[in-house]
Amino acid sequence: MDSKGTLWDTGRDEEVQVNQRALIDKVLARYSGEFTVFRELLQNSDDAAAKTVEIHFNTRAYLDRIESGNRPPEPAGPSSSPSKLPNLKTQPLVQWVFRNDGIPFRDEDWNRLKKIAEGNPDEQKIGAFGVGFYSLFSVTDEPFVKSGKQWMGFYWKDNKDQLYARRGDLPSPPGFAPSGGPWTSFDMPLREASPLPGLPVDIARFLATSLTFMTNLRDVSMFVDDHRLAHIQKDVGIPKPLTMPRNLTAKSPQGTMEVKTVHSSDLHITAEVMRWVYQTGTEKKVVAPKPATSSGGFFSSLLASFATPTPARTPEPQAPTKEPDPLEVLESSVLLTVYSARVDVRLDKKMSNELERATKKKPPTTCTYSLIYTGKDEYDASKREDERDFKATGSIFQGLRADLDASGTARVFIGHATSQSTGIGGHVSARFIPTVERESIDLVDRNVSQWNKELLYVGGFLARSVYEMQIADVRDAWNQAAKAIGPNDTIDEAVMEWLENKSIHTLRFFSFYPTTPSSVVGSQMEAAFFACAQDRSIPVISTEGVRSAREVRYYDPTFRSFMKKLPMLSKNVAEGALAMVTVLRDRGMLQNVSFKDVLAELSQRALSEEEMVECLKWRINLDIGEIRERDKEVVRKQFLDSAVFSIPKDERFKEERIITLASIETFVSPTNVIPPNLPLPLHTLPFSVSKNFKPDSLRSFFGWRDLGVVEWVEHLVAPSSLKSLQADENMTVSPMFSEKVLNIVAKMWTNLSKQQQTQMVTLLKDKTVIPTRSGLKTPGESYFSNANVFQDLPIVTFPKGTLIKGNLEKLLTSLGVMRHVDLQIVFNRMINSGDWGVQDLMKYLVAVKGSLTPTEIGKLRQTAAFPQERGPTADLSQPQKRTIPSELYEPSDVFRELGLPVLDWGSQKWKMHSEEAKMLFEFGLKRYPDLPTIIGLMARQEETIRRTALKYFLEQFDTRYAALYSPTDFTHLAYIPAVKPDGTHFLAKPKEVFRDSECAVMGFSLVEQEFRNDALTKLRIENHPPIRSIMNILLNSPPEAPEVAQKYFEYLTNRLADFSSTDYDTLRQALIVPAMPPENSALEKRPRIIMARPGECFFKSDRETSTSKIHAKLFTFVDFGSRANIFLRACGVKDQPSVQEVVTLLVKDPKRFLDLAGSPTGYLEQLRNIATYGNYPSSLLSQMRTSPFLLGYRRTLRSGEKTTTSAEESDEREDYDLTFDLLKPAQVVIVDDTNAYSLFSDSLYAAPEEDILETFYHNLGSPRLTSLIKEEYQPQNVENSESRIATETRNLIIQRFPLLLHERNTHAKVRMEWLSQGENFTVRGCQRLKLSRTLTFQGKSNSKAQEVSATAVMVSRLGTTRLVLLLSKNDRLDMYEVANSMCKILLKNPRPQDSLLFMTILSTDLRALGRRGYPVDRILHQQRLEKELREAKRAEEENRQRQEHLEQQRQYEQQQQQKMPPGADPFQPKPPIVQAAMQSEPSKPEVPRPSSSSTNATLVDHNNAPSPAPQRPSSPPLAPTPLDPGSRPRSGVLNSIRDQIQRNSPRLIGRSPTPKIHSSPRNPDAAVTPSRNIEHNIQMAINACRPESGSVLENRQRMTMVKESLEDGYCDVSGSDKDFDAMGMISGYRFFIARDVPNPHEILQQKQAAIQRFASSIIDPLKSLFKLTPTSLHIFYDQKGDLIAFNRNGGLFLNLRFYEGWHDIDVSEGKLDKALISWYHTLAHEIAHNLVQPHNAEHEFYFSAICENYFIEFSRLLGSSSRQVELRR
Repeated sequence: MDSKGTLWDTGRDEEVQVNQRALIDKVLARYSGEFTVFRELLQNSDDAAAKTVEIHFNTRAYLDRIESGNRPPEPAGPSSSPSKLPNLKTQPLVQWVFRNDGIPFRDEDWNRLKKIAEGNPDEQKIGAFGVGFYSLFSVTDEPFVKSGKQWMGFYWKDNKDQLYARRGDLPSPPGFAPSGGPWTSFDMPLREASPLPGLPVDIARFLATSLTFMTNLRDVSMFVDDHRLAHIQKDVGIPKPLTMPRNLTAKSPQGTMEVKTVHSSDLHITAEVMRWVYQTGTEKKVVAPKPATSSGGFFSSLLASFATPTPARTPEPQAPTKEPDPLEVLESSVLLTVYSARVDVRLDKKMSNELERATKKKPPTTCTYSLIYTGKDEYDASKREDERDFKATGSIFQGLRADLDASGTARVFIGHATSQSTGIGGHVSARFIPTVERESIDLVDRNVSQWNKELLYVGGFLARSVYEMQIADVRDAWNQAAKAIGPNDTIDEAVMEWLENKSIHTLRFFSFYPTTPSSVVGSQMEAAFFACAQDRSIPVISTEGVRSAREVRYYDPTFRSFMKKLPMLSKNVAEGALAMVTVLRDRGMLQNVSFKDVLAELSQRALSEEEMVECLKWRINLDIGEIRERDKEVVRKQFLDSAVFSIPKDERFKEERIITLASIETFVSPTNVIPPNLPLPLHTLPFSVSKNFKPDSLRSFFGWRDLGVVEWVEHLVAPSSLKSLQADENMTVSPMFSEKVLNIVAKMWTNLSKQQQTQMVTLLKDKTVIPTRSGLKTPGESYFSNANVFQDLPIVTFPKGTLIKGNLEKLLTSLGVMRHVDLQIVFNRMINSGDWGVQDLMKYLVAVKGSLTPTEIGKLRQTAAFPQERGPTADLSQPQKRTIPSELYEPSDVFRELGLPVLDWGSQKWKMHSEEAKMLFEFGLKRYPDLPTIIGLMARQEETIRRTALKYFLEQFDTRYAALYSPTDFTHLAYIPAVKPDGTHFLAKPKEVFRDSECAVMGFSLVEQEFRNDALTKLRIENHPPIRSIMNILLNSPPEAPEVAQKYFEYLTNRLADFSSTDYDTLRQALIVPAMPPENSALEKRPRIIMARPGECFFKSDRETSTSKIHAKLFTFVDFGSRANIFLRACGVKDQPSVQEVVTLLVKDPKRFLDLAGSPTGYLEQLRNIATYGNYPSSLLSQMRTSPFLLGYRRTLRSGEKTTTSAEESDEREDYDLTFDLLKPAQVVIVDDTNAYSLFSDSLYAAPEEDILETFYHNLGSPRLTSLIKEEYQPQNVENSESRIATETRNLIIQRFPLLLHERNTHAKVRMEWLSQGENFTVRGCQRLKLSRTLTFQGKSNSKAQEVSATAVMVSRLGTTRLVLLLSKNDRLDMYEVANSMCKILLKNPRPQDSLLFMTILSTDLRALGRRGYPVDRILHQQRLEKELREAKRAEEENRQRQEHLEQQRQYEQQQQQKMPPGADPFQPKPPIVQAAMQSEPSKPEVPRPSSSSTNATLVDHNNAPSPAPQRPSSPPLAPTPLDPGSRPRSGVLNSIRDQIQRNSPRLIGRSPTPKIHSSPRNPDAAVTPSRNIEHNIQMAINACRPESGSVLENRQRMTMVKESLEDGYCDVSGSDKDFDAMGMISGYRFFIARDVPNPHEILQQKQAAIQRFASSIIDPLKSLFKLTPTSLHIFYDQKGDLIAFNRNGGLFLNLRFYEGWHDIDVSEGKLDKALISWYHTLAHEIAHNLVQPHNAEHEFYFSAICENYFIEFSRLLGSSSRQVELRR
């Protein structure tokens, strides 16, 4: 047979034919992925270093338009002019064009393009098999390529199966990309017209995903004709090197690959997509977004530092009002983090050759493995963006989002996305070797499979590294949050929730799910993820932070109730990351809570009672049935040995108790006879725990037994118990407790066994537990009542009188209580001791103690038979010293250290509670040194003895020395460790040293710091130096430097209460204040510092006023700071000179004072201040009445003016000059009748027309003008009956008079019923009415007469008095004259303003009055109701009321010894009882009595009544035009704020409801008050605010209540009706406390913080706003009442209680707005009272004007307050 070689030589060569069309079709058939053409071309573009790619889909119409020469402009974006929009789903396309700006084709590239299966040999390029380009033949038969200067076209020759290519030169470049590089284009005329290869949104999503891992490509655009549908750009951040976790193995199992470095980069991808694209829809499944988990709250700023910033998004557009524009471009973006590992590759030669054969290129020596990680914040933001903007189709970045739901969308990228899923939440990219179709990883070829599996290990390593880094961030955040809290506190729930959510996100991201199409990929990566960890564990978040999974236990709610320290998964983590948690449990990394864990937890800390109950419940319910009995005992012992719980301290145990379960032996069940509230043994389980369980459970599971009565009593009488138990629970101390215990034992006595009874007898027979009439005795010393032989015999007697019978008698008998007395006791009363040792002696004496007589005991006390212990240096050859017990101390080490003589007790241990010791103590053995001894030891020079003695003294003070020690007994000894101000240590006498460190500023010595805590309570050293020492320093060595003085005074502020009134009087006159002298202009040079007396000094004011300038020239002013000033204030320094001091200077030299004031206006301001003070001494009043210091003015005609001589011409308006002069009070007249004054003004000096000054002048002796003038009316032809006009006038007055009383806020001399009844008030006409006035003043008389239109007179006739109003027919009726004459008659204290007001009421119709705020309807309706009510009740009440009132009348007559005659004058004030009787008896008619005035034919004026009582100051008419409440300005802004405050805040007590003000004017001719006048008045109101100088506010003595009789509320504008005491200055304001408040000093301490917040946050800014002086504002506190604020003599008082109740919580949190608004209106209300006293329309006007005047500044204040709150947040 011929060989192959022989045959080969004889053969011929023939070409192998390849059906290229079939070959390409078969190759393309394996490309099952979507958008294969674009995937390959994009990869080629990236390999060519292209930055920009454009994909064009062209329609036939578009190409025809180009070929016809109508070429559209180069597409540049959405702004290009669009043609008619085609249907993107159905529009047929005829050509695709793909172009990039990469490196133009080289010759080798053109040659390789023609060859099938010849890939790119560059090892750094993705292309490997050389078939990527031929994917174009899946859509076209003739692809055409243009690059650089050449082109190449492909075609099937003769339309058969052989493919040919033609190449040529381009006449011109194919265009340039935006980057400047030339385009390389691939034109693909479609084999047949067809729509887009997918919906536009799916193509855009593919492009966005493909762009992710491209190395060079940055920009991709997609066009349909000339419409740019999508534009996607990528921005890669600067790589940040990361530290790889050290516990991970970076080398692959075969050693071929090793990760060298890991870095991260931020990948920001933005997209501009036409709405047209999204409207077309998608064929992909849109993943419904889940609600994003977010965290916020207090720690959001902390957490933000650990979160990746969320990229900014285009703001959400508003709801469209028309169809949206499809060409509108929607912008979106995504921020990803790419973690990349640089991998070194080391292949042996064989492996390298095999891979080169398979891939047609050498394997790389280095490669990169990348992983996209989406943080929780970015993931949530992307989900929200989808839900908001792309709900129907989903965002084009949906494919890049983390796949946390195991949907399989995370893919392996080999340049482009493959069909291979990663199994985790993110995409990965690496140099895997794919199958030919590049849809999956090749795991078939042995060598290729080994390469890919090594890379998969790298992928698992990188995933684990990223997981470790993310968890490390969580660990750092947890640790940082833990540092911000205390060691026993827990992390804020919001922080813990945020960290858990972030950890859950990371756990879900790296949870491995089965992968497709190859499951090996996921399993290999998962294996590497866990295997690369050297400790074979993984960190996870737990309830105790990030811990290794092996330290963490799976979530089990059973253990959470008592296991607080064991790291455990929370419920959220266990459920939220279920997949990963399941894997960790399957791999054994995460264990369930074990019994060993419980033991470890229990051994680490003590549980609380509640936790221990839960722990025991768990143990009882624990199933250990499979454990052997022997092992069950081991489990029980381990559990009991480990479990410890704590019992909080209570009345019995002063400290917290720690109890181990191992120490528990017994328990008390609810059915036990032993009460659980009595002392129990330490081995007994507390009843608070045992009551939660059945006794059988406690016995069977823990081996505990019920506490028996014998065991309980054994505990009660144990020495340790007797020592530790309280006296009332000690059987040997408390008879009542012993009785209770014996009764309990008696109940159980017959149930006890013989052995138990014997044990009980043994326990109690030697214990003093039997209550007897001689105290507690042992049973052997006690006797039943039938053995009462001796008086001192201890007979059993129970405190509660329990009868001794039954079981109790049996018990006492068994214990040894004797029924009769042993006669031998009588003979054993006296025995002698021999030469025994002291122990033998005492033991014997104890045994026969009961038989010793007092004489024998006395001898024993005086017998020197007790040895003294030898000292260490004693001569042993000498006999041991023996002495009596009272000269020795018990043998204790502390007494040995003190060198005291102690009893030599021999070799036996001394037991101080033994019977022997007790008897020795009875004999006189000293248990402790007496007080003089220990004090003497404390004064020794030997430091060791001194320190030991002091320590013993302090330790034993409460029990030994407290009742005896007084430092005054040892003033001669220096035994207190002290330190001088210069730091020198020494021993001081008790009176030479003090505790308070602040007194050192005055040179006093202090107790050493170590002993200051005991200085007061034990050493009883004075806390402060005595006042006498301080007084000596101040009087003999006062501080001459202001700085030193300030320190002195600041310290002494704390001692205010220690100074007596005598001390303060002394200091007030002592030269102790270094100050600058007054600013006296007469002195050219002032000494720098003088020593002044506090009583002559005053505090400087922050606000300079004209008054303060005057005072600065007269008085000495100082300011040592707010704290020091408190002491100076107590010493007599005042805020300002008192009124008496100012008056004293004023009356001495008023002209100088006028010069200092600068003008009459300034002088008047001083007089106003003086007028407000009414308590002057009689001597000063006498000087004031005779001194020419009052300012008066006289009105004279200006020169050249006509002088009126007749009375008829006196009403003409004339111009006057005012002349001011200083006069005596008697030389000045008070004008209370303006008409009369206009007649006599040129001959009188008048007082300023201000109520406060008029009252002041009048009190000093200035007469009222009406008292100087005698008026006589001369009517002619008076009518006998009322005419129509007279009747109308009468009805008008009766109707309108109540309105005057309401607005005037005063009372009439008569009641309205009297005025309207019968003939009491009549109106008559007359022909003429003439008025004659005669002025008599200072010995001169002047008369003037004039005709008037009306006058009112009182007429007395036949024992009755009636009021007659006369109207003149000769003159037009002047309502002012009507009003003036009626007010003089009817009002108690008429004023000129009353006449003007009544005139307005009379001359204005009711509707107009109603519009102006007068309660017309209400008053009239009230009158009708009152009348009807009186009539209805008259019959029923007549008899009872008459009897009651007659009795009251009789009692009053007996007291006053006078009787009111019939027809009494209605104007005479009634006694209180009579007046009350008259007012409450409506059925009894009013009987007026005749006036005391003359009743002759000439009608004489009856108004010469005594001057009214001084009234409270009221402001003068300040504006030139009378104020019209109806025409006041109304601010909408102010009213809206006021309305809001009234809705949201409680009503301010002291502020009447604001009347409704209408805009209608009072009369058509009323003029508008100029705003400058209003502003001037407001400024005067501000200036009128003044300080309260008194230290006590005794308001009931000088204040009157001004009430609104027809309103529900009231405002005491005069001040509170309580008395207040000044407590000093706090935060710059005087603070007052009501006298009815108990413990005011404690209240002051408690309210310090609230006062400071009120002052600094609220009052200070409002004070600056209103420009008030600090001294005009005061704070007061009371505990009841409804007064929020009041105005007292210009001083403004604000109630701290209402501030605390309404605003203090908000202010403490920085929320100031509500408080500022409320107190702004409160202050405005009170300032308005400086202008208007009552609550009427005028006050309302000024209140509103003040608010409006300062509103702009107030709004700024609110704004700054809000900004400060935001800054604090």
